Amino acid sequence: MASAVLVLVVAYLFGSVPAGVLVARTYGVDIRRVGSGNIGATNVLRALGPGPALVVAFFDVFKGGIAVLIA
Repeated sequence: MASAVLVLVVAYLFGSVPAGVLVARTYGVDIRRVGSGNIGATNVLRALGPGPALVVAFFDVFKGGIAVLIA
């Protein structure tokens, strides 16, 4: 039971990391105020280009993969 709760907490914490915000911040941009205001890879692509968008997309896929692996 305790391990199931731990898995849920860790998966929640991984999922709550806003990759788009973190990557855009390294470029000095508040992605929530640019373009559509969405923090996802598509808005990062429009605002910052393909390199940062690829990093955001990879990180988002990685977050989902980690959640599946620890479950």
